[in-house]
Amino acid sequence: MNETPPVSMRAEDQVSEILRRNEKAMMDAILKVCEDTERRTADDLKSAGVDPIRMRDGYSASVALHLLFLQQCGADMETSKGGDAKRASQILRAGRRISAHYWEGIDAEQSAGRSDIAMDREEQRELAVSAQRAASRAVMRALVEQASTADPDLRDRITADIETYIARLAPISETDRYFAERVRENAALLLQPPSVQTPPVKDTSVDDGE
Repeated sequence: MNETPPVSMRAEDQVSEILRRNEKAMMDAILKVCEDTERRTADDLKSAGVDPIRMRDGYSASVALHLLFLQQCGADMETSKGGDAKRASQILRAGRRISAHYWEGIDAEQSAGRSDIAMDREEQRELAVSAQRAASRAVMRALVEQASTADPDLRDRITADIETYIARLAPISETDRYFAERVRENAALLLQPPSVQTPPVKDTSVDDGE
């Protein structure tokens, strides 16, 4: 007899597949834009009567990586000034972790003593907060699911109460509206059945690809 896999596993696999497919499509688009940029640059130089320069392999990709780094750090895209040094360090350290783990064979124990690889206290704190939120969300969703078994209208009543709360706030400013939307989003997330898997959310920590 064939066993049907748990709904939660099917949902989790579906989320992973959707993320993988869209990430690949994004990367394919980036690489195509880089190729098109190099070709268009050569054509523009030729049209201007300038001998096309021979750009090194991966030049456009390097430029894109540089500009994305500035954008992620909040720096000025033209001058490279005004960026967040802490954010920059986190991104660079994340890259070092990938290199150390996958390409240099440096294990976790060896990484602990390396300042260029090991997480700093701020990263540890952010990851701890993210883990706490994920655990709290899972527990709350399980409790709501259990309570809904005896009270099928529970989710609808909570949603209605949330809307009443937001209405009393009378959100007018952009800050008010942003707050109201976050309240709705978080309530909806907590009210989702445990079988509906959502990808982990990191507020400010850096994904090191592991």
